[in-house]
Amino acid sequence: MLTTSFEMMDKAYKNGYAVPAINTQGGTYDIIRAICMAAEELNSPVILAHYVNTGSYSGHDWFFETAKWMAEKVSVPVAIHLDHGDSFERCMEMLHIGFTSIMYDGSAFSVEENAKRTEEVARVCRAFGVPLEAEIGELARLDDQGHQNGLSNIADPDIVKKYLELCRPDSLAIGIGNAHGFYKGPVDIHVDILEKCREFTDIPFVLHGCTGMDETLIRQAVKAGVAKINFGTQVRCNYINYVKDGLAQGKDEGHAWKLSSYTEKRLREDIKDIIRLAGSAGKA
Repeated sequence: MLTTSFEMMDKAYKNGYAVPAINTQGGTYDIIRAICMAAEELNSPVILAHYVNTGSYSGHDWFFETAKWMAEKVSVPVAIHLDHGDSFERCMEMLHIGFTSIMYDGSAFSVEENAKRTEEVARVCRAFGVPLEAEIGELARLDDQGHQNGLSNIADPDIVKKYLELCRPDSLAIGIGNAHGFYKGPVDIHVDILEKCREFTDIPFVLHGCTGMDETLIRQAVKAGVAKINFGTQVRCNYINYVKDGLAQGKDEGHAWKLSSYTEKRLREDIKDIIRLAGSAGKA
């Protein structure tokens, strides 16, 4: 069933687990179906996430309508989320389409400018009854070899405190050394930053860049108040590999839907693993 992300994340934070948010690659039906069916089977809330660039092919409205249709086919809570909205205008566009969860990412700006822009989006989201996620501490991006592109800011708790005195999002992604993409080698994740921030705020935290991160670190972050964990790279890469495997094994039998069915069922098991890692199984 389609819901906002507010209640599911509030419940997760208060009860010590996280809600999985999975990038759906712009409305790819096989991925959306795998996410929702895995959540239904394990009785877990789930978030269908959407990046602007992945929607450039199918269209943002296509993603929303597909996600909404699938969400209404299952009994567990499902939120439709804009990830890394890059402007006020973009966030407003998704609100008007019908998204039930919004993220505005102003982490590239100064703390004051980030807070100002975040609060501008937050005011409208509150009017719509839609929760807003924000970010402080810009995340790096990793290429397929695990090499870093751009900065990997580790947020200063004092800066986080100042930021939260200037604005009030419903959840917050804090840079702790995490990055988008595949990690190469050990990851220097500073969970202690989340623990220090927890001393002055009860806002639910969000952990981005979970693909390839040590599961022990993810669980530690959840204990420190992370109520939403994001997966994208792992899911899209596995999806493509399953398509290749299905073709190589002749699972399609000349029919696109048979290939899709094979791929979705394999991907569904991966989503179940993410749900178990989040601790959200049985929490719908």
